[in-house]
Amino acid sequence: MERRILEMIGKAGPAVRSSRIMDAASESKKLGAVKLSRVTFRATNRDSDPPALKNPAVAQSSKGTSNVKPPPSEGPSKPTDAKNPAQSISLSSLLAAQRITLRLKNKAALRRKVRARTPSRKPTAIINEQVPAGSANPAQRFPYSAAKKLIQEFLTAKLRNVTYDPSTSADLTKNLCEDIKKMVRSVTPPRYKLICNMAIGSKNREDILVASQCLWDSYSDNVTSCSFQNSTLFCVVTVYAVYFE
Repeated sequence: MERRILEMIGKAGPAVRSSRIMDAASESKKLGAVKLSRVTFRATNRDSDPPALKNPAVAQSSKGTSNVKPPPSEGPSKPTDAKNPAQSISLSSLLAAQRITLRLKNKAALRRKVRARTPSRKPTAIINEQVPAGSANPAQRFPYSAAKKLIQEFLTAKLRNVTYDPSTSADLTKNLCEDIKKMVRSVTPPRYKLICNMAIGSKNREDILVASQCLWDSYSDNVTSCSFQNSTLFCVVTVYAVYFE
């Protein structure tokens, strides 16, 4: 259309040419306006909302830093943790771990039961007792624990109701020593000699110290001692058992 207008202007005269040029310019303006309006109309039909209205954050970033914060509902979501063990562990793996744990607990309980049944240390059995050089070797050694029990019961029975008397203490001591030797002889093995030493004193006076010393074989010989006291007296008895070869 513009070519046709220019051709017509060229064929006409200068006056007409100038008027037609002005008319053509005005007409071209009108056509351009119509054309632009059509383009604008079509653009508005395709996208009624401009990009700045759709995404205000983009528009603000193009202008500069914005102080407008997004609402809590439209804010950026928290990034999902890819290494979260709760998401990576499955139900089958949990069940397998529980089964393994139960087996380990059962094995540990079984081991504790077995250890409780079996003694930690086995008793040591002496096959051949070593006899020291120069010592006697009796077939049966003196039972000092049994002899001590007999002497303790004897003193309790004989001296429970006895009152201390200096004039009769000497005879009482001799008689008790003979009785104790006869009683202890019943549990003493053969070839043992018995020596009984007794001391009786008053509790109202000062205490005394009884001591003895002898030479003997620490392997074959033995000794036992007992004491007794009541409201008026005290008594200390020592019995030596010496092995005679």
